[in-house]
Order: sequence, then C-alpha cells, then structure tokens
Amino acid sequence: MGEVPMLLLALLVLHLSEFVVWVRPDVGLFRRRGRGWELASSGALISTVRGSLHWVYPLPGWARAYAVPWTTVNQPAGDPEGTVGLESVFSRSEVERRRNSVETAFQELRWLSWSLMAVIWVVAPVTLQWIGFRSMLWIVFPPLLVLMAVNAVRVFQTHRRQYPESGDERLRLVLSASLSPLAAIRSADLVHKEALEGFHPLAVAAALPGFRDWEKVAAVHWRRLNHAESERNDPGPEASSESARAKRRAWMDQIERLALERGLNPAAWDQPPSPTDPTHTQYCPRCRSQFTPAAVACHDCQWPRLLPIPS
Repeated sequence: MGEVPMLLLALLVLHLSEFVVWVRPDVGLFRRRGRGWELASSGALISTVRGSLHWVYPLPGWARAYAVPWTTVNQPAGDPEGTVGLESVFSRSEVERRRNSVETAFQELRWLSWSLMAVIWVVAPVTLQWIGFRSMLWIVFPPLLVLMAVNAVRVFQTHRRQYPESGDERLRLVLSASLSPLAAIRSADLVHKEALEGFHPLAVAAALPGFRDWEKVAAVHWRRLNHAESERNDPGPEASSESARAKRRAWMDQIERLALERGLNPAAWDQPPSPTDPTHTQYCPRCRSQFTPAAVACHDCQWPRLLPIPS
C-alpha cells in the first residue's frame, strides 16, 4: 500500500473514532437507524458496569443522538411525591416543539460540517494525489482553518443561548472543535445531545419519527415500576413509602396514556406469557423470564416471587 492510501486510511480511522458515544447506565441514547430512530440498548462496542460505548452513523445529520436520563422529574417545593409537572415531562408535543426549536437554532452548523467534510474528503485527497503533500497543505489549510474558526464561534454562541447552564459541556465542545477538524465535523450533531433532557425517554421515543419497538421498551419500563426494586425483599405495604408508591403510580399512568394514544393496550403488559418450553411453568412478573417448577426466584433480576404460567 502506498503512502497516500495509508494516509487516507489513518484519516478514516480517526474520522470513525469521532462517531462513538459513551452512555451511562441511567441514560437512554436515541440514535438514527435507517429512516427512523432506536434506543441503543444492545450492540455496544464496549460495555461495562459504568456504561457502554455505542456507534452512530459517520455522517453529519445522521450522527445525531439524544441522551435522555431515565430519572427526569425534579421535585419542586411542596411536591414530595414528585408528581407535579408530569404532564409536561411526558408530553409528546412538548418534545417535538423543543426538538424543532433546537434543530432550527443549529441549522447553520450542518452546512459548516458538510463544508468541512468536502474539504477533508474531496479537496484534500484529490490535491494530495495530483500535486503532492506540501502543495496540498497550502490549498487545504486556509479554508479549513476559516471553517473551523467560524464553526467554533457559532457553536459557542448558539450553545450559550440554548443551554445557558451547560458551561462545562460548551467549553469541551468549543475546544475540541477548535483543535481538530474531525471533531468540528462532529460538533453539529453533538450540540443536540442534551436537547431533550428533562423529558421522559418514553415521551421522547413517542415523538421521534419512525421509532422502533416503542411498546417493547414501554412495557419493560412499566413492569419495572409496577414491580419496584424497593419491594424485592419485602412485599408488604410498609416496604415502600406511600409517596414512593404514589410517584410510581403517577408515572405508570402517564406511560399508559402514551400507550393509549398509540392505540396500544397497556393491560396486556402484565398478562402471563405463553410458555417458550413445555417445562416452563413459572415466570418472573418483572423481567418475564421463564422457569421450571424447581426455581424459587428469578436468576436474571433477582425478583423473589415467581408466578405460575396458566396451562
């Protein structure tokens, strides 16, 4: 392999390394898949107890991803149950309005990213092939530096207006976009990452066009609320406080409302499953794992009480 192909291959590896996202376990990552969206719950490049590393499409616009914490409700004064404001947290229309607002605000960055892509992946390889490395630098560097400078300024200004309290994240974005042209390409999508914080991930999923498997994700989360970890070792009513149960019930009501809006029946989420094997006679109501008669507890989520599968 010649020097030019080797250089382009190294540049490609660096380019692809920019299009990965680290996600904490308590955060849902929504990324593009085809013409729709999905929740990145599997297929991680690296996975640990502290989080996982996921890839996104390596193109501006298609690399956009939203990181949304699963615990999003702040408890205002006078609301110890944390149920005030749930309507807005679970509002699909509010999610759409916020998403469109941020997308419009950062529209200019998309064109800067594509301009940087054109310089790096079209102008640079062509000039490198025909006139050599040194001459290529004189042609490529001036427009590249100008585009990077404009991009960094626009990232700082627009990010400050959209996220006035995210100073640390803004500094990180501006520094990386100023030091690396590949990071500058990525900045147009990274500025969207925290746009939908404050909404519930299921409301975000309901608002994203073409989202895959909404009912599957909603049913899993609904069952986790219905069979809470606080009641794992003690099923009695004193196991969890009245306020905790009220908060879970309020969240479940909002999830059920979203399901009904989509024409789904949330009552089916707690129905016994069909056995996947003739020997399975019990199931876990929390994670739906199935077991033989010898099992006394769920080995997957450690739920202590198994229920019978109707024959």
